[in-house]
Amino acid sequence: MTDTPTIAIAEVTPRGIARVSGRVVAIQVEPSDAPPAFTVRLEDGTGRIDAVFMGRREVPGIEPGTRLSLEGRVCETEALPRLYNPRYELVPSA
Repeated sequence: MTDTPTIAIAEVTPRGIARVSGRVVAIQVEPSDAPPAFTVRLEDGTGRIDAVFMGRREVPGIEPGTRLSLEGRVCETEALPRLYNPRYELVPSA
């Protein structure tokens, strides 16, 4: 990861670079007849953000309940902010 400070998900701004941390609350995998994409919903108590890993159907170590730190450019969508192919780091539970 870089030296970008971690911020609350509620503070992310569209088109900005953000580093956020939280717990995985949901995972979605595209069906086999669709282009591969692995979507992770992260929650930190202030909000939620989706991280989409294009070209993948899984990311080792990421499952519901996992704590993650994500960094990438924030895309604005109708529902939730989204990061495409973010840098990620598994965060050990305390």
